[in-house]
Amino acid sequence: MLQVRVAHLGLDRTTNTPVVILQENDGQRVLPIWIGPAEASAIAMELAGVKFSRPLTHDLLKQVIVGLGAELRKVIITQVKDNTYFAELHIYRGDTVIQIERQSPRRRHAEVVPPKPRS
Repeated sequence: MLQVRVAHLGLDRTTNTPVVILQENDGQRVLPIWIGPAEASAIAMELAGVKFSRPLTHDLLKQVIVGLGAELRKVIITQVKDNTYFAELHIYRGDTVIQIERQSPRRRHAEVVPPKPRS
């Protein structure tokens, strides 16, 4: 497994699309990942140390993970399909590892099941 850092955030001039450049911590290899404008803005604000008045989605996810006494230690890119990166999140809580993967292609949304009425 390679550990990487954000080396650069820029704009691909041929596609006019934001791109984040990840560089391995102990090497020179880089991995460009084309992202959307919202993601680019959030990364730019984080790199600049700018804080929003309300948490963004990634901030909220981090707060939930930390609030549960856990830690996100690993993100593994498992597939690239149609210019979309799919990954596994590895969340550690004590000796327990919670692995969250992308769902099947037929099920791309979260399903909310209401509680059953009490009898």
